[in-house]
Amino acid sequence: ANYIFVEPMKNRTEGKMMRAYQGMVDRMKRAGLGLREHKLDNEASDAFKECITRNGMKYELVPPGNHRRNQAERAIQTFKNHFVAGLASTNPSFPISEWDHLLEQATITLNLLRNSRLNPKLSAYAFLFGNFDFNKTPLAPPGRRVVVHSKPEERKTWELNGEGVWYIGPAMKHYRCVTFFFQEQVSREKQMQSSLYHMTYLY
Repeated sequence: ANYIFVEPMKNRTEGKMMRAYQGMVDRMKRAGLGLREHKLDNEASDAFKECITRNGMKYELVPPGNHRRNQAERAIQTFKNHFVAGLASTNPSFPISEWDHLLEQATITLNLLRNSRLNPKLSAYAFLFGNFDFNKTPLAPPGRRVVVHSKPEERKTWELNGEGVWYIGPAMKHYRCVTFFFQEQVSREKQMQSSLYHMTYLY
C-alpha cells in the first residue's frame, strides 16, 4: 500500500517500544492489510522478535548500518523530513513539547502525497481509506494560532469573547470540525483536573 503509519513513543525502553508496535499492528490490521513479514535491523530485542511471531509474522534481519536494504528506514526518513517541515511552519508560540498532537494530520497529509504501489493512480491514503473529503474534514496549517468563541454562559461579564488556542488537526469523527489545543483551562473545574485541555470545535 506504501502507507506510512506513525505511533509516538515516550521513550526507547522495550516496554514502550512493544506497546507502540502492537498499537501500529492493530491499526494496520483494521485497515485490512495482510501483514506477513518484517525486515529489522540488529537493534531488535528478543522480546520484540517474539512479539512479531505472536502476531503471526516472520522477520528478517538486515546488515547493520545498511539502511538502503530496509524500506522502513527510508520511510522513517521521509516522515521525519515531512514532520520537521510541519513543525517549522507552526506559530512561534506553539508549545513544541506538544509535538505528538500534530502526528495525525502529518500522517494524513504525507500519505495523500504518496502513491500506492498496488494502484499508482491512487494515493496511499485513498487506497486504504478511500478519498479524503476536504469539504467534510477541512485541514489547516499545523500549530496555527487561532481564536475560538467562548459561549456567554462559560465566560464572565467582562471577559473576552474568545480564547487563543492552537490548531492541531482535523476531527475525523465530526462533520466540518477541527481539533484545538488549549494550554489554559476554560473553567475552574477543568483547572482542577489538568493544566491541559483538548477539544473539538466547529470549524
